[in-house]
Amino acid sequence: MSRCLCLGRIVLGSVLLWAVGYPVLALNNDSKQPIDIEANNATYDERKGETVYVGDVRAAQGSLEVRGDRMVVFDKGGKTDKIVVTGNPTRLKQTPDANKDEIRGRAMRSEYFPETGILILYEQAEVWQGQNSTTSDRIEYDIKNGLFKAGNPGSGGQRVHVRMQPESSSGSADKSRKK
Repeated sequence: MSRCLCLGRIVLGSVLLWAVGYPVLALNNDSKQPIDIEANNATYDERKGETVYVGDVRAAQGSLEVRGDRMVVFDKGGKTDKIVVTGNPTRLKQTPDANKDEIRGRAMRSEYFPETGILILYEQAEVWQGQNSTTSDRIEYDIKNGLFKAGNPGSGGQRVHVRMQPESSSGSADKSRKK
């Protein structure tokens, strides 16, 4: 059971990374909340060093939530090396502090590398808060260096599209996103 909690913390830690492309934080007490992982099936293969969650996978901690069809956690030398979540699409959401809009994201696949602190969203990737959004074939966030990149130079794939709405006189962007 403690292995599931440890893996869940890593997975949900990666959800925090999705959101940092926008200058907001999760609710202050999210990291103090219990972590829950649900799936139709879970298999740990000690020889391969991987745990596979399959079927309507949901991981949550406080206001943070990630959903996908499949989650694979790869261990190397007793440490988590990589986490891959796939879905049609994979979805995430987070409630930030104050009266801010939820941060949401989706992609067909995401990979998180805990050692380097790099999170990459692939294929039809989109992250948004209110009506502000970033879309691309690839969105990468390097938490250690605070670097947010979108696009895949030389791939000939989808161009990066960023939409930033002006703030209204009440201090927040229009909240009527239709997605």
